Amino acid sequence: MHKRDYLVKQFEEFGKVMAVLLGLKKDGNFPEYLDLINESVKKYTQTELEFVESIDDDQLITILTAEKKLNDEQLKMLADLMYEKAEYYLNQSQELEATHCYKKAYSIYLFLKENATLTYSLDMHYKIEVLSKMGL
Repeated sequence: MHKRDYLVKQFEEFGKVMAVLLGLKKDGNFPEYLDLINESVKKYTQTELEFVESIDDDQLITILTAEKKLNDEQLKMLADLMYEKAEYYLNQSQELEATHCYKKAYSIYLFLKENATLTYSLDMHYKIEVLSKMGL
């Protein structure tokens, strides 16, 4: 029961972080937006965003699940934050880097869709649809 309560609290807290990110993005405060993305990856996954960005696409899921031992909830949070990092890169006209992050987010979302025990997420479904239309 305590683990479930902790996870619920963590998801609620993460939802607030995502709301703050959306506000920062809307306001064009991209330096703070990027800082919050990086801090959130560390806080919720105990890993560095730069490390995740450096992983070969074909090894991404294996490294995140077997080596880093991220659970489904952490993978979902990481995918959401990778998506936001892609949005940051896109805003900075760094399209190659944006595509790279979108592809990683898409891989994680697809893995979760097929393997996770998470409750259905309309947000995740929407992001999968958007990313699939990008031809990743």
